[in-house]
Amino acid sequence: MRKIIAFAAVAVSLFALSGCAPTNEADRISAGTKQVCKNYVTGENVDQVKVSTDMTKAPKVSFPTPITSTKIETKIVVEGTGTKFLGNQSVVIEYSGFNGATGKQILGSSYDGTNTTAEFLKTGGLPDFCSALGGVREGSRVALLFPAKLAHNNAGVPASGVGKQDSIIFIFDLKSVSLAQAVGDTQLPQSGFPTVTLSATGIPGLTFPKTPAPNEFKVATLIKGRGAKVKQDQLITLNYTGFVWDGKTFFDSSWSSGQPAQFTLSKGQLIPGFIKALVGQTVGSQVIAIIPPADGYGSQEQSLIPANSTLVFVVDILAAK
Repeated sequence: MRKIIAFAAVAVSLFALSGCAPTNEADRISAGTKQVCKNYVTGENVDQVKVSTDMTKAPKVSFPTPITSTKIETKIVVEGTGTKFLGNQSVVIEYSGFNGATGKQILGSSYDGTNTTAEFLKTGGLPDFCSALGGVREGSRVALLFPAKLAHNNAGVPASGVGKQDSIIFIFDLKSVSLAQAVGDTQLPQSGFPTVTLSATGIPGLTFPKTPAPNEFKVATLIKGRGAKVKQDQLITLNYTGFVWDGKTFFDSSWSSGQPAQFTLSKGQLIPGFIKALVGQTVGSQVIAIIPPADGYGSQEQSLIPANSTLVFVVDILAAK
């Protein structure tokens, strides 16, 4: 997968539990997730954008020109049934972009799966795709109308022929929407593991027992997710943090980078213990794994990780495809 092209200097970066049980399986899996991006709004302007509905092909798009609005407008062309986009989530999309003033297509993927784009969408972006997609389900095709101010801050994109007053229309096929966090049923703690505490934003910290590092692999589920089981060789989206058992050495965290990571759970791609810890777990789960040297980096030093180290990972499993 590749990142969507940037718009010159503007850099268009694409990217509760209720009283009743959810009737949609995707909603049951994600129930309890906090929505951080407001729901999309539609409008009479974007309603003029006509888009074909066959999602096995690139969309055919037509609209009167020039077209614009005073706000971001979203039109559901085909409504999916998957996970809702609520904000602070990774999405995989097929996409097209059009100059709303001229009707000219200015960017797009092939819609055959060969060059989808994966993006982490959160509040505060320009364009604000988070608000444009709030409440939209995985599997949907949508048309998005951004006025010039909210598309490129009236700077225009000369390299793409976009003027300072030109709106932009995007067509997105939401192929995948990850969970925003581990969500499910809290499990009882198990002895022999570090204690996990979560910050207000859900970032885990560890308190280690005053015992020698274990010499065997162990994994425990902290939150039991309601999604499908993770399988070998799948592409997974996750947040993780890693410590050396000494209790002092923190060596890596996707939470620190501000967005989830993606890995393929295949031999040779990751240390064996990391794969063992996740295969068989369910999407939505948070797990803690103790990985001895034999299942980690063995006698090889790795940056902040001394040779023969026992490692501890806490992982939120957000998606598996």
